[in-house]
Amino acid sequence: MTVPFISIGITCFNCEDTIGRAIESAQAQVYPSFEILVVDDCSTDRSVSIVEAIAAKDERVRLIRHIENKGYPAALNTISGEARGDFIAFFDDDDTSVPERLGKQMERISSFRSRYSGDVPVLCYANRTVVQDRGTHTAFAIGRCAPEPSGADVIRFILLDVMPEPFVWGVFGSCSLMMETRFLQRIGGFDESFRRCAEWDMAIRAASAGAHFLAVDETLVTQYKTDTSDKSGTIPLVYTLRLRDKHRSFFGRANLYYASVLQAYARFYFFRERMALSRLFRLMACLCAPGILLVPQLRRKMGKIFGQAL
Repeated sequence: MTVPFISIGITCFNCEDTIGRAIESAQAQVYPSFEILVVDDCSTDRSVSIVEAIAAKDERVRLIRHIENKGYPAALNTISGEARGDFIAFFDDDDTSVPERLGKQMERISSFRSRYSGDVPVLCYANRTVVQDRGTHTAFAIGRCAPEPSGADVIRFILLDVMPEPFVWGVFGSCSLMMETRFLQRIGGFDESFRRCAEWDMAIRAASAGAHFLAVDETLVTQYKTDTSDKSGTIPLVYTLRLRDKHRSFFGRANLYYASVLQAYARFYFFRERMALSRLFRLMACLCAPGILLVPQLRRKMGKIFGQAL
């Protein structure tokens, strides 16, 4: 049987210490049919020379260079535009994937689609090990088992921070993402105005276009996370608020929009361990939309207390 051709896409920017490792991880894939597309976003270190040396020895590796720094979403769009594969699997320039990653994700997609007539659009992720200065943990991906979420439920999860049942929720993240090239192009790729949250914005548009979100329930990626300037201060909050403004029409009612904004503040302060502020904003969000944010939580808690679904 002919297997789908996959483009492994790697964005590269000033990563001379890690880009070689990332490409080696891609080269080690045991899947039979793939290319490796590296997009350099105008690096000023030795990254380009390292990629060129690797490409000279492996015809599967292609290097495309931006003549100016355009940002991460633009580099992802260059991958989408230049990819020859039926599917794109994104690898980060400082991460590694197990050799079986491509095969396991294609198998998961095929298994999921066998339950449907026709090739329904999918975004397929995987669990990942996250390595940080303060420790290591496993990040579990969205849609690890059936039923896999889609549509408005996914958008509510992103914008309102709610987890509709009976789905299994978890993280997104382009570092473990595989999806069809033509579908990514059809929904317009990544919004290059988003310095942060471009992946969430793409996921919202994909969900609106009927995509299902699934994952391999195995740890296939090791992600090395470092604190950088674009993750500091209020920058992440600025873009999560911009995300809500862009998709304001989804909410319909003003109270849901304001609840979503308050949830964004609650999440921002939670990850900065300012718990009092986080709880205050979450409480205000629940007061704005009690039927969506508060009642489901109370039902789950009561169900656990009494050992039954209420």
